[in-house]
Amino acid sequence: QTELVSRELIRITLLFPEMWMKSIDSLAAKYSGGHDISEIVRELQSHYKRLYNPETLPEYRFVQEFGKDLSIAYESLLQFYKARNRTHSLALLKQAIDMYWGIHYRIKSQYPFRKHLILEGISPILHQCRDMSVAVPGSYNPDSNLTTIQLFKPDIEVHRTAQLPRQMCIQGSDGNEYTFLLKGLDDLRLDERVMQLFGLINSLLSKDSETARRSLAIERFPVVPLSSNSGLIGFYSNTNSLNQIVIENRKAVNQPNRLELNFACQFTPNWTTLTTMQKVESFEYALSNTPGNDLHRAMWYKSPNAEVWLERRTNYTRSLAVMSIAGYILGLGDRHPSNILIHERTGKVVHIDLGDCFEITWHRVHFPEKVPFRLTRMLIKPMEVSSTDGIFKHTANHTMRVLRANRESLMAVLEAFVYDPLVSWAYHQETDDGTNTNYTKQDRTLSQDGQPDKHSSKRHSSSSTGGLGSSTKQSISNNDCYFADTKAWNTGNPKARAIVKRIHDKLVGTDFSNKQLVVSEQIEKLIQQATATENLAVLYSGWVPFW
Repeated sequence: QTELVSRELIRITLLFPEMWMKSIDSLAAKYSGGHDISEIVRELQSHYKRLYNPETLPEYRFVQEFGKDLSIAYESLLQFYKARNRTHSLALLKQAIDMYWGIHYRIKSQYPFRKHLILEGISPILHQCRDMSVAVPGSYNPDSNLTTIQLFKPDIEVHRTAQLPRQMCIQGSDGNEYTFLLKGLDDLRLDERVMQLFGLINSLLSKDSETARRSLAIERFPVVPLSSNSGLIGFYSNTNSLNQIVIENRKAVNQPNRLELNFACQFTPNWTTLTTMQKVESFEYALSNTPGNDLHRAMWYKSPNAEVWLERRTNYTRSLAVMSIAGYILGLGDRHPSNILIHERTGKVVHIDLGDCFEITWHRVHFPEKVPFRLTRMLIKPMEVSSTDGIFKHTANHTMRVLRANRESLMAVLEAFVYDPLVSWAYHQETDDGTNTNYTKQDRTLSQDGQPDKHSSKRHSSSSTGGLGSSTKQSISNNDCYFADTKAWNTGNPKARAIVKRIHDKLVGTDFSNKQLVVSEQIEKLIQQATATENLAVLYSGWVPFW
């Protein structure tokens, strides 16, 4: 039953039309940009293996409509890779790209975006599952009764974001409903390990008298990887992202969402071409002419009375401080407003999308992040008159003190993360010109050995493939070697050793210099670094440093 549920969930993370349109988009983008397309072609291999084994009526229909054309396009692509002189065979590659793009246009025309899916249509097997022995994902607790899957709810909502995550609901044997986001094109294995680390930190905080008295803890949620590029994430209910809160507040007072950026562009219209000092001057001008109190206003107006508001403000400040320090130790980046949630009732801060760890965002070629955590004025305003010198700094001091006192335990867990061969280190490798590749998650959808995910290949062959020739099937089997990943795992990776040393320095207080800092000095420097205008002004606009 476990294998059945896992296989079906992986299969419906992306339906055939979505899967092929995304891959063709990636292929065309790499080709037009003059980049190596081998990785995308490896991804296409796994798609073809799945194409030859349709399991539902919509999949059979798709194969009948597009299977033959997809086979012809792939044959042209293989001929290009087999050619001894690829320079003279570029016409074959262009022909394949043109064919794929024509198929993309037809798919987009015939399969428009659907916000709602019916489980019976995309996975009859899951629809028929009843009273299973499998535990609800993420619910297992050795100290309580096992909550098993009673049934899968028939309605699935699709979020219109880049990865098209599915929001689905599972009814447990305890009568409760458990909501999950089913994500494809995303490796959640590192997110799962981060949640394990947060569990250890919560355990350490609960054993210290000062932090336990204040109920300091990191808000966690289930993360269940299903394969190297798909998984389930527990849906954290009753929360709104910082982005959503700001947009709703500005809509209510008739203010533009890009208010600060508009002021910055008025001051200096050519924002993207400015020097660092010019950006700092423009950044300060925009902040001085805008209030930046959207989150503060939202927390005040949504509280029924002053007592509830004070409790929410305290919870907000404490949870923000705890997560800031934990995120700094982990090197967590990409903290843009959509990755920070705030609970409507408690005011606690919840962080999502935890895949950018070990300070990889610090080493980007373009727009590197030079802040240890997000502490912009939008997050500081709700702290009221004490600002960061009150509860925030006090909580951060206690959290860092506990983590430094238990650094051996933390280092043991973090070293296991760093040296885990399941974690792709491709984005930590340097190219010949010395630049860091920094592949995005969408570029890291293959397993560590570079082969298609095993769940995609363990399918029984089907006799009806809608015109897909056996020669094309054989070509895919025979030509896996053309796109094999040559980057082998190396436990002596200098990047990994540097990351371990960096984490150790943070936990002993030598992260700023060779001189060991006491906890209070370390926290003071971190706050200064996080709020420094020169660090915020040069960040990528999508990080929204103005907020």
